[in-house]
Amino acid sequence: MCTVPTLRRFITIIATAVLASGPATSNAERIGFDSAARDSRVVQVFQGKTEYTDPIYGELQLPSSGSGPFPAMVVMHSSRGIVATILDWATMFNQMGIATLVVDSFTPRGLTESSADQLSFPAGVVDSLRALKKLQQDPRIDSGKIGVIGFSRGAVAAMDSSFERYRTGVLGSDVGKFALHIVFYGGCAQYAKTTDGPILSFIGTDDDFTSVELCRRSAEILSRQGTKVELVVYEGALHGFDTDFPRQSMPRVQNFKNCLMLQNLDTFDAALLDGRTLSAEERTHYAKSCASYGAARGGDRKYASAARERVKRFVAEHFKLQR
Repeated sequence: MCTVPTLRRFITIIATAVLASGPATSNAERIGFDSAARDSRVVQVFQGKTEYTDPIYGELQLPSSGSGPFPAMVVMHSSRGIVATILDWATMFNQMGIATLVVDSFTPRGLTESSADQLSFPAGVVDSLRALKKLQQDPRIDSGKIGVIGFSRGAVAAMDSSFERYRTGVLGSDVGKFALHIVFYGGCAQYAKTTDGPILSFIGTDDDFTSVELCRRSAEILSRQGTKVELVVYEGALHGFDTDFPRQSMPRVQNFKNCLMLQNLDTFDAALLDGRTLSAEERTHYAKSCASYGAARGGDRKYASAARERVKRFVAEHFKLQR
């Protein structure tokens, strides 16, 4: 397969909370669209051969005041599903005068956190780009000011939707792109030529599922390519630091913090952070050998608050909002 094995495995196992569903508020509008088959693969997407066989939907919430067209944010959930924190983020954007489309990649496909591995990461990226296309067609939305934010599994969609090969494979060469990308604790294991949209990424030093070193190297590579990238690192923060969930220790869960393999999605080459290039066989062996057991996750109010303020500034700056 063409995605990094460790990335797919760690997101599959991290969620144990109950899946929440439903709109952020009573007047949210359900927006349906066809997206990728759940088992879609990256080469298939890049070649423009995606089968759009999965009808999914999102909840569109417009700001309570103003006549539009409004800037908008596509919100991509983690393996927890659409929990309260996801809806809180949507509410925050709505209060800023920004419409939100909270995409549900699970419920329409009959998936929950326990079956998250049935949805490939490329399919999740396609979900975000198909949501973008849907919003671009809505006269209430400013088609040039649509961003994406994602968490853990959704962070892969938020990051990889910035890659030009994904955008072209799904939308074609003459269609729009996301104006900005916000990535929470995930999406660091791959890189490629981007659409040049600015990227804001968050990671905690105590995250057991995403390597801080991998995120730093990925950000450096993207920056050298000319993409505006900011990586925010929170000392001592766990995976899921923006949530209200208490710290949870999971001694039987695999820990991928020491897996330092980075893949170039333009060439499909893979290398370790020390520069050593890996063959396909070596990648498989490394992915199995770098993991250990024992992980933790949980929210941190201080960092959750700080991240929200940083996101507000970032979005206000690039959407040219008055604060």
